[in-house]
Amino acid sequence: MEEKKYGYEGETDKRILMRMLLEGEITEEHLQAYLAELPDLSSSADEMIIE
Repeated sequence: MEEKKYGYEGETDKRILMRMLLEGEITEEHLQAYLAELPDLSSSADEMIIE
């Protein structure tokens, strides 16, 4: 199994990320670097129309 590069890898809940930032578990610089590495998948998104 591949080891995670960051302790928050795959985490998308902003509340959890904010708590981790406030508690000093992660730094904003590391989080920004991780987010910059994520691929842009916007071209794979499907439009949903909700009426």
